[in-house]
Amino acid sequence: MLLKWVREWFILSTLLILGMGLIFVLWAIWPLLPNRLPAEVLASLDPEGVLAMGLLIVVTLGFGKLLTSK
Repeated sequence: MLLKWVREWFILSTLLILGMGLIFVLWAIWPLLPNRLPAEVLASLDPEGVLAMGLLIVVTLGFGKLLTSK
C-alpha cells in the first residue's frame, strides 16, 4: 500500500516538474525563437531535421506514457 502511494506521488511530481519546465520554455524561450530563427531557416529544414523533430516528440510522448503506465 505504501509503495503504491509513493509511486503515485512520484509520477505526479515528475509530471508536475515536466509541466513547469514546458511552461518555462513557452514563457521564456518561445518568444525569442522568431528573432533567432528566421522564416527562411524554418522553411528550409531538410527531411532529416523534420524526422529528428518528429522523433523528439515521439520520445517525449513515450516517456510520459511510460510514467503513467501501471
